[in-house]
This record gives sequence, structure tokens and C-alpha cells, in this order.
Amino acid sequence: MNRALHHILHVFAASALITIFASVLALAGSSSVQLVDQTGRTVSIPQPVTRIVSAYGISTYYVYALRAGDRIVNAWYVQIKGLSKAPAALWKMEPNLDKKLSAGKPNLEDIVSRHPDLVLTNPTKHGDLADRLISLGIPAIQYVAESPEAMKEAMLLTGEALGPTAASRAQEFAAYYDRTMAKIADATRQLPPSDRLRVYFCGSSPLRAASGEMYQSLMVDAAGGVSVSAGSHGYWNNVNIEQILAWNPDVIIITSYGGLTPQQILEDPDWQSIPAVKNGRVYRMPALAAAWDTPVPDSLLGIMWLADVLYQDKIDIDLASECRSFYSEFYNYTLSDEEVARLTGE
Repeated sequence: MNRALHHILHVFAASALITIFASVLALAGSSSVQLVDQTGRTVSIPQPVTRIVSAYGISTYYVYALRAGDRIVNAWYVQIKGLSKAPAALWKMEPNLDKKLSAGKPNLEDIVSRHPDLVLTNPTKHGDLADRLISLGIPAIQYVAESPEAMKEAMLLTGEALGPTAASRAQEFAAYYDRTMAKIADATRQLPPSDRLRVYFCGSSPLRAASGEMYQSLMVDAAGGVSVSAGSHGYWNNVNIEQILAWNPDVIIITSYGGLTPQQILEDPDWQSIPAVKNGRVYRMPALAAAWDTPVPDSLLGIMWLADVLYQDKIDIDLASECRSFYSEFYNYTLSDEEVARLTGE
């Protein structure tokens, strides 16, 4: 064998060994996470997850709260139907919003074209989308976070899916959640039923009541109040003024979206006999990048805000300090003084 041929064979053999060695290393380093999502399905998610499509607007904020927003390649955001509707805080949180925002019904082909490692979905909104994605070899997890406790579980689920760093942050959130809820429960536990304030939570119009099954009513419960519409079912219920008068709420809370203002209710002659109106206790729920009365991580601040509104003399909550530390810790977001004042009403 001549020297030139021997050199070529030697190089080829060395190259083959390097390729085999690299393949072995890749195989050894490969891993996946097996988890059970909120519909009870077991999903295997190859690690690491670097490209996320969040087709469910609520779950998008779980990713940001775990400081993994840079992994999102496409997402829906709560109540954001277009770039012009996005609040300034969301732009600060996500400077590439114009490249990531989607609205309307998720399209399977479009999602697949983004080459995601993981897709976040909701079975009520998206039907069999998760099944179709999994049949194509794309992991998809489903969220059903319709209570504060389920919201905490959704954060833990997301952290587990996104790897050790995110999982550690999710555990920190869960610990903060548990401390906060225990503090509110301890402060309100001794209240007799007659002293618990009756709360009417309304939506985009004064006569749209949150049902007892909705997140808003469960937030009222968590804050130590009593939802006057607890006995109703489904989604937003259309009611009449006679029903409001019969409920006779002590406090009225309005969603941050929909355009309804406290002043409209306070000035309406049909509402003047209601204790909440007579005492000026009509409030609008705050919002920053997302509404605090939706199952996003920020809703924990919404529960604190509600507890402070209902029982300020019984619960020691420094809401301004809580807001600053919450957004800094979980979103790496520094609130301005103006934002703090708007969120706390100070």
C-alpha cells in the first residue's frame, strides 16, 4: 500500500471513529421528561426544550414567569387580539412580541412549521389539537387551570417540562403561593359567616356575573369573601337588576377588561340602594401584562389585592412591596413608580 493511500485510509478511519464517538455522546446525553398533564395524560418531552409554541394564552405567562420567554417562538396572549391591543408592559416583557404574537384559532400546519419542541394547549379551546400534534411526533401538554390551586399546579407542570432550572423556579413560585394563601387564610379564618363580605364580580357589563365555577369567584373565596353568584353555573351569566338587588353585595369587583368603570355603576340610579354603591365599594381589578382575574401567575397578586380590598384592617399586606418583588422575582421585570401606583390604587 503506498503512503498516500495509507494516509487517506487513516484519515477516513479517524473521521469514522469521531462520528461514532459523537453519536454515542449524543445518545448518552439525550433525555426526556415524562409527566402527567392536567387532563391526566402522560406525555414524554425530549430535553432540552428550546422552541415552544403556546397556543393557550394563559400558559404563555407560565413560561414567562419561569423566565423562559426566550424559548417561545410563537404564542397567544390573554385577550390580545392584535399588536395594537398589547399593553406597554407586555412589550417591555417581550420586545419581540411582533414576531411571536398570534391570534385567532391555532392552525396545525402553522404550528408544525415553527418546528416546536413543545406545544402548550387547552382541551376546551383546542379540541383534539394535542392528539394531532402528538401523532406527528410533537409533544403537547394540556392545561385545565380553573382554580388558584390548579394554577399553582400548572406552574409546577410547566417547570417540570422545561428542565431543572425552570422546575426550580416553579418550586419557588409554589412556595410563595403557599405562604401567601396561608397568610390570608390565617387572617380570615376566624371571621364568622355574618362578617364575611359578599362580593359581586361582574364582567364587561354590570349585568354579566361570574358564575360560581369561574376563576373569579374562586379568587373571592381565596380572599376570604363570599361570591354572591356562587350558585350559578357555566361561564358569564346574564342577570337582571332584580337579581343584583336580591344579592345585595357589600363589594362589587369589575374585570380590568371590557371598558366598564366603577363610576358607571356608582352613578347608575338603579344601583343606589345596594350597600357596595352606598359605601363607594366598587373597584376595578388591576392588570399589567395580563389581567389579574385570569389563571395566570399574576392572579396571586389579584387574590392579595382582593383580600386587601375586603379586609384591609385584618390583613397586613404591603401590596406595593409585593408587586415589586413578584414581578422582579418571577418575570425579571422592574415596575415603575407609576405602574405600582396604578396596580395598588395609591
